Amino acid sequence: MSTSKTVWYDSNSCKTIRKNGGGGLSSDRDILEKAARNALKMMRGSGFEISDRLEVMLDPELPFMGYATQRRGGHVIVVSGMALKSGLVEGLLIHEMCHVYRTDTGHPSHKNHVTEPYQIRVIQQAVNHIQDLYSDDIAFKVFDKTAAFPPEQIHNFFLTWITDTPITPRNTRERWLNVGIMLNNCFAISNLTRHNVRDIDNKAQNKIQRYLSQVDDQTKREFTHFKNLMTNLKEDTDEKQFHKDLAKYLTRIIELAR
Repeated sequence: MSTSKTVWYDSNSCKTIRKNGGGGLSSDRDILEKAARNALKMMRGSGFEISDRLEVMLDPELPFMGYATQRRGGHVIVVSGMALKSGLVEGLLIHEMCHVYRTDTGHPSHKNHVTEPYQIRVIQQAVNHIQDLYSDDIAFKVFDKTAAFPPEQIHNFFLTWITDTPITPRNTRERWLNVGIMLNNCFAISNLTRHNVRDIDNKAQNKIQRYLSQVDDQTKREFTHFKNLMTNLKEDTDEKQFHKDLAKYLTRIIELAR
Protein backbone atom coordinates (compact mmCIF):
# COMPACT_ATOMS: atom_id res chain seq x y z
CA MET A 1 0.00 0.00 0.00
CA SER A 2 1.43 3.32 -1.00
CA THR A 3 2.61 5.86 1.58
CA SER A 4 1.50 3.61 4.41
CA LYS A 5 2.58 4.26 7.99
CA THR A 6 2.77 1.41 10.45
CA VAL A 7 2.67 1.05 14.22
CA TRP A 8 3.05 -2.33 15.95
CA TYR A 9 1.35 -3.02 19.26
CA ASP A 10 1.56 -5.68 21.90
CA SER A 11 -2.16 -6.07 22.49
CA ASN A 12 -1.53 -7.60 25.93
CA SER A 13 0.25 -4.55 27.31
CA CYS A 14 -1.18 -1.93 24.90
CA LYS A 15 2.36 -0.60 24.44
CA THR A 16 4.02 0.42 21.22
CA ILE A 17 6.66 -2.09 20.13
CA ARG A 18 8.01 -0.56 16.94
CA LYS A 19 7.26 2.33 14.63
CA ASN A 20 8.11 2.05 10.94
CA GLY A 21 9.01 4.97 8.73
CA GLY A 22 12.00 6.55 10.45
CA GLY A 23 12.32 9.98 12.06
CA GLY A 24 9.89 11.43 14.53
CA LEU A 25 6.27 10.47 14.63
CA SER A 26 4.05 12.47 12.33
CA SER A 27 0.90 14.02 13.75
CA ASP A 28 -1.18 11.45 11.85
CA ARG A 29 0.79 8.63 13.41
CA ASP A 30 0.44 10.19 16.85
CA ILE A 31 -3.32 10.25 16.42
CA LEU A 32 -3.35 6.67 15.16
CA GLU A 33 -1.15 5.40 17.98
CA LYS A 34 -3.22 7.07 20.67
CA ALA A 35 -6.49 5.91 19.15
CA ALA A 36 -5.28 2.31 18.83
CA ARG A 37 -4.04 2.25 22.41
CA ASN A 38 -7.33 3.64 23.71
CA ALA A 39 -9.37 1.22 21.59
CA LEU A 40 -7.38 -1.76 22.87
CA LYS A 41 -7.89 -0.63 26.46
CA MET A 42 -11.62 -0.23 25.92
CA MET A 43 -11.82 -3.69 24.36
CA ARG A 44 -9.97 -5.24 27.30
CA GLY A 45 -11.95 -3.27 29.86
CA SER A 46 -15.16 -4.56 28.32
CA GLY A 47 -14.02 -8.17 28.54
CA PHE A 48 -12.98 -8.65 24.90
CA GLU A 49 -9.22 -9.00 25.06
CA ILE A 50 -7.29 -9.56 21.84
CA SER A 51 -4.62 -12.19 22.42
CA ASP A 52 -2.82 -12.02 19.06
CA ARG A 53 -0.19 -9.56 17.90
CA LEU A 54 -1.87 -6.62 16.20
CA GLU A 55 -0.54 -4.21 13.60
CA VAL A 56 -2.32 -0.93 12.93
CA MET A 57 -1.57 0.74 9.62
CA LEU A 58 -2.57 4.02 8.00
CA ASP A 59 -3.19 4.03 4.26
CA PRO A 60 -4.06 7.63 3.28
CA GLU A 61 -5.27 6.56 -0.18
CA LEU A 62 -7.63 3.76 0.90
CA PRO A 63 -11.01 4.59 -0.73
CA PHE A 64 -13.12 3.35 2.19
CA MET A 65 -12.96 3.65 5.98
CA GLY A 66 -10.82 0.63 6.85
CA TYR A 67 -10.61 -3.13 7.23
CA ALA A 68 -9.06 -5.91 9.29
CA THR A 69 -7.10 -8.83 7.87
CA GLN A 70 -4.69 -11.56 8.96
CA ARG A 71 -1.01 -11.34 8.15
CA ARG A 72 2.36 -12.58 9.40
CA GLY A 73 0.96 -14.69 12.21
CA GLY A 74 -1.20 -11.89 13.57
CA HIS A 75 -3.78 -9.33 12.53
CA VAL A 76 -3.61 -6.05 10.64
CA ILE A 77 -6.07 -3.19 10.81
CA VAL A 78 -5.76 -0.71 7.97
CA VAL A 79 -7.23 2.75 8.56
CA SER A 80 -7.91 5.19 5.74
CA GLY A 81 -6.94 8.83 5.72
CA MET A 82 -10.59 9.88 5.68
CA ALA A 83 -11.29 7.73 8.75
CA LEU A 84 -8.39 9.33 10.60
CA LYS A 85 -9.78 12.79 9.86
CA SER A 86 -13.39 11.84 10.67
CA GLY A 87 -13.08 12.19 14.43
CA LEU A 88 -14.46 8.65 14.78
CA VAL A 89 -11.26 6.68 14.31
CA GLU A 90 -11.46 5.05 17.76
CA GLY A 91 -14.94 3.78 16.93
CA LEU A 92 -13.66 2.37 13.64
CA LEU A 93 -10.73 0.70 15.41
CA ILE A 94 -13.04 -0.87 18.00
CA HIS A 95 -15.26 -2.12 15.19
CA GLU A 96 -12.30 -3.68 13.37
CA MET A 97 -10.88 -5.08 16.62
CA CYS A 98 -14.21 -6.81 17.13
CA HIS A 99 -13.67 -8.51 13.76
CA VAL A 100 -10.26 -9.60 15.07
CA TYR A 101 -11.85 -10.87 18.29
CA ARG A 102 -14.52 -12.81 16.40
CA THR A 103 -11.85 -14.35 14.19
CA ASP A 104 -9.65 -15.30 17.16
CA THR A 105 -12.53 -16.87 19.05
CA GLY A 106 -13.65 -18.89 16.03
CA HIS A 107 -17.10 -17.40 15.58
CA PRO A 108 -18.77 -19.00 12.50
CA SER A 109 -19.40 -15.60 10.91
CA HIS A 110 -15.65 -14.92 10.78
CA LYS A 111 -14.22 -18.23 9.66
CA ASN A 112 -14.29 -16.95 6.07
CA HIS A 113 -13.33 -13.34 6.74
CA VAL A 114 -11.87 -11.21 3.94
CA THR A 115 -8.14 -11.64 4.56
CA GLU A 116 -6.40 -12.60 1.33
CA PRO A 117 -4.83 -9.95 -0.93
CA TYR A 118 -6.98 -11.03 -3.90
CA GLN A 119 -10.12 -10.60 -1.77
CA ILE A 120 -9.08 -7.14 -0.65
CA ARG A 121 -8.31 -6.18 -4.27
CA VAL A 122 -11.83 -7.18 -5.35
CA ILE A 123 -13.36 -5.17 -2.51
CA GLN A 124 -11.24 -2.14 -3.41
CA GLN A 125 -12.18 -2.61 -7.05
CA ALA A 126 -15.87 -2.72 -6.09
CA VAL A 127 -15.60 0.57 -4.19
CA ASN A 128 -13.64 2.15 -7.03
CA HIS A 129 -16.40 1.25 -9.49
CA ILE A 130 -18.92 3.28 -7.45
CA GLN A 131 -16.51 6.20 -7.17
CA ASP A 132 -15.72 6.02 -10.89
CA LEU A 133 -19.40 6.09 -11.81
CA TYR A 134 -19.91 9.28 -9.83
CA SER A 135 -16.75 10.76 -11.32
CA ASP A 136 -17.84 9.84 -14.84
CA ASP A 137 -21.14 11.64 -14.30
CA ILE A 138 -19.06 14.81 -14.40
CA ALA A 139 -16.60 13.57 -17.01
CA PHE A 140 -19.36 12.89 -19.53
CA LYS A 141 -20.68 16.43 -19.10
CA VAL A 142 -17.22 17.70 -19.96
CA PHE A 143 -17.01 15.33 -22.93
CA ASP A 144 -20.38 16.56 -24.21
CA LYS A 145 -19.52 20.21 -23.78
CA THR A 146 -16.04 20.08 -25.32
CA ALA A 147 -16.44 17.23 -27.83
CA ALA A 148 -12.98 16.13 -26.68
CA PHE A 149 -13.75 12.44 -27.10
CA PRO A 150 -16.11 11.14 -29.79
CA PRO A 151 -18.73 8.55 -28.74
CA GLU A 152 -16.96 5.85 -30.79
CA GLN A 153 -13.78 6.32 -28.77
CA ILE A 154 -15.68 6.20 -25.48
CA HIS A 155 -17.54 3.08 -26.61
CA ASN A 156 -14.32 1.31 -27.57
CA PHE A 157 -12.72 2.22 -24.26
CA PHE A 158 -15.50 0.63 -22.20
CA LEU A 159 -15.60 -2.32 -24.56
CA THR A 160 -12.10 -3.23 -23.35
CA TRP A 161 -13.47 -3.53 -19.79
CA ILE A 162 -15.85 -6.32 -20.72
CA THR A 163 -14.63 -9.92 -20.42
CA ASP A 164 -16.77 -12.42 -22.28
CA THR A 165 -15.19 -15.55 -20.77
CA PRO A 166 -15.52 -16.20 -17.02
CA ILE A 167 -13.08 -18.28 -14.98
CA THR A 168 -14.16 -21.79 -14.06
CA PRO A 169 -14.39 -21.37 -10.25
CA ARG A 170 -12.54 -24.39 -8.84
CA ASN A 171 -11.46 -22.77 -5.58
CA THR A 172 -12.04 -19.73 -3.36
CA ARG A 173 -9.54 -17.52 -5.17
CA GLU A 174 -11.12 -18.20 -8.56
CA ARG A 175 -14.60 -17.53 -7.16
CA TRP A 176 -13.43 -14.11 -5.99
CA LEU A 177 -11.72 -13.37 -9.30
CA ASN A 178 -14.93 -14.33 -11.09
CA VAL A 179 -16.85 -11.84 -8.99
CA GLY A 180 -14.29 -9.23 -10.01
CA ILE A 181 -14.93 -10.03 -13.69
CA MET A 182 -18.69 -9.74 -13.14
CA LEU A 183 -18.31 -6.35 -11.46
CA ASN A 184 -16.07 -5.05 -14.27
CA ASN A 185 -18.68 -6.10 -16.80
CA CYS A 186 -21.46 -4.46 -14.79
CA PHE A 187 -19.45 -1.26 -14.49
CA ALA A 188 -18.74 -1.03 -18.21
CA ILE A 189 -22.23 -1.77 -19.50
CA SER A 190 -23.92 0.38 -16.85
CA ASN A 191 -21.69 3.36 -17.66
CA LEU A 192 -22.58 3.09 -21.34
CA THR A 193 -26.28 2.89 -20.45
CA ARG A 194 -26.09 5.63 -17.81
CA HIS A 195 -24.71 8.09 -20.37
CA ASN A 196 -26.64 6.97 -23.44
CA VAL A 197 -23.55 5.91 -25.36
CA ARG A 198 -24.66 4.02 -28.47
CA ASP A 199 -23.53 0.41 -28.47
CA ILE A 200 -21.98 0.22 -31.94
CA ASP A 201 -22.96 -3.00 -33.74
CA ASN A 202 -24.14 -4.31 -30.33
CA LYS A 203 -20.55 -5.20 -29.54
CA ALA A 204 -20.85 -4.59 -25.80
CA GLN A 205 -24.14 -6.45 -25.45
CA ASN A 206 -22.81 -9.36 -27.51
CA LYS A 207 -19.80 -9.69 -25.21
CA ILE A 208 -22.09 -9.53 -22.18
CA GLN A 209 -24.36 -12.21 -23.61
CA ARG A 210 -21.39 -14.50 -24.31
CA TYR A 211 -20.30 -13.99 -20.70
CA LEU A 212 -23.78 -14.67 -19.29
CA SER A 213 -24.15 -17.82 -21.38
CA GLN A 214 -21.23 -19.34 -19.46
CA VAL A 215 -22.20 -18.55 -15.85
CA ASP A 216 -24.67 -20.13 -13.45
CA ASP A 217 -28.16 -18.82 -12.69
CA GLN A 218 -27.13 -17.14 -9.43
CA THR A 219 -24.39 -15.16 -11.18
CA LYS A 220 -26.85 -14.12 -13.88
CA ARG A 221 -29.23 -12.80 -11.23
CA GLU A 222 -26.43 -11.01 -9.39
CA PHE A 223 -25.14 -9.52 -12.63
CA THR A 224 -28.58 -8.03 -13.26
CA HIS A 225 -28.76 -6.70 -9.70
CA PHE A 226 -25.37 -4.98 -9.77
CA LYS A 227 -25.83 -3.69 -13.32
CA ASN A 228 -29.12 -2.07 -12.35
CA LEU A 229 -27.62 -0.72 -9.13
CA MET A 230 -24.74 0.93 -10.98
CA THR A 231 -26.95 2.23 -13.78
CA ASN A 232 -29.40 3.86 -11.37
CA LEU A 233 -27.04 5.33 -8.75
CA LYS A 234 -28.53 8.57 -7.41
CA GLU A 235 -26.23 11.55 -7.17
CA ASP A 236 -28.33 13.30 -4.52
CA THR A 237 -27.40 11.04 -1.61
CA ASP A 238 -26.13 12.10 1.79
CA GLU A 239 -23.14 10.60 3.58
CA LYS A 240 -25.19 8.49 6.00
CA GLN A 241 -27.28 6.93 3.25
CA PHE A 242 -24.27 6.40 1.01
CA HIS A 243 -22.39 4.50 3.72
CA LYS A 244 -25.48 2.40 4.43
CA ASP A 245 -25.90 1.56 0.73
CA LEU A 246 -22.18 0.87 0.35
CA ALA A 247 -22.25 -1.59 3.25
CA LYS A 248 -25.15 -3.50 1.64
CA TYR A 249 -23.34 -3.47 -1.71
CA LEU A 250 -20.09 -4.87 -0.29
CA THR A 251 -21.89 -7.43 1.90
CA ARG A 252 -23.71 -8.81 -1.14
CA ILE A 253 -20.44 -9.04 -3.06
CA ILE A 254 -18.75 -10.98 -0.25
CA GLU A 255 -21.71 -13.34 0.07
CA LEU A 256 -21.61 -14.04 -3.67
CA ALA A 257 -17.85 -14.70 -3.59
CA ARG A 258 -18.33 -17.25 -0.78
